[in-house]
Amino acid sequence: MSVALIIAGRFQTKGEADSAAAAIAHYVDATDICIFHNNPQGQHDAPAARGDQVEDPGTQGAGTSAAGTAVAAGLTAGAIGALGGPVVAIAAAATGAYVGALAGAMDGLGEHDGKPHALERRPGGIMLSVRIARPADEKRVIASLSAGSAADIERAHGEWLNGDWTDFNPVEKPQLVASRA
Repeated sequence: MSVALIIAGRFQTKGEADSAAAAIAHYVDATDICIFHNNPQGQHDAPAARGDQVEDPGTQGAGTSAAGTAVAAGLTAGAIGALGGPVVAIAAAATGAYVGALAGAMDGLGEHDGKPHALERRPGGIMLSVRIARPADEKRVIASLSAGSAADIERAHGEWLNGDWTDFNPVEKPQLVASRA
């Protein structure tokens, strides 16, 4: 085994990947082409109850935001409710804390600083990978993958043995050269 330059594209269907592979097979040896399925994020060789991620990347910061907003809303509602007596103050503080926690958690989800969460891992789909044996083939393979409807095209270095990308890491951040997403 040796480290090889690999160009890979992610497709929605096996048929699309097969068509692109057939086009590439006109100028690349068949043992340098590999098609395989990459599972969706969180489903890579890990216990079923937990997956391969500690938390959903889109939820980062939601807990802190929820706690801070809950405390602020609870104190504010409690202070206002104190005008109605201790029972009203406790009820207002509890309601304020609950609503504040919900609002804070929702505010902490999804986009941060007005920017969508960056994709840190390879998405699931059908992968067509090609070992680049001749440097002149790299641009042709990228063009063929693009013409063949690849959603993402990436460049990687990895182990290639008997027609397979043997050290493919599904949770690694891809080094994209093109993307339609």
